[in-house]
Amino acid sequence: MTEQEKDIKSILRFTDYIVEEIEFKYNEKYEQKKKVKIDFDIDSNIFYNQGKDKAKVTLDVSVFKEPEKNNYPFYFFVRISGFFELQNIETEDSLSIMEKNTIAILFPYVRALISSFTANANVNPLILPPINVVKLIEAKKNN
Repeated sequence: MTEQEKDIKSILRFTDYIVEEIEFKYNEKYEQKKKVKIDFDIDSNIFYNQGKDKAKVTLDVSVFKEPEKNNYPFYFFVRISGFFELQNIETEDSLSIMEKNTIAILFPYVRALISSFTANANVNPLILPPINVVKLIEAKKNN
């Protein structure tokens, strides 16, 4: 490995992921009046092992909560967990890296899953917008 490769190699390693839960509920009473604003929420949890060098990171993503009340076409929930390893833990910054980067790594999998699932469910395919992970974490901490 060259020096440049060593400099750019991440201390974070993504080892695997699994979709733990999916819930989809079609709203038969949905009336399409105009374009629906995408309404979604993300919660995350990090579960460290004792040495804090390995973690399971879980994302819960809910889309279109209370579809009948809010005239949304459907309700969608997915829980995805990713498994990560952190090398050379030296400071609290390492744990901050773990929190921010793991969510950023997992979220595209959630986006792809929701897009594929909704397309195959024969509803308008839903593509979630990219997110600013740093702002998401700050907002969740302030609530």
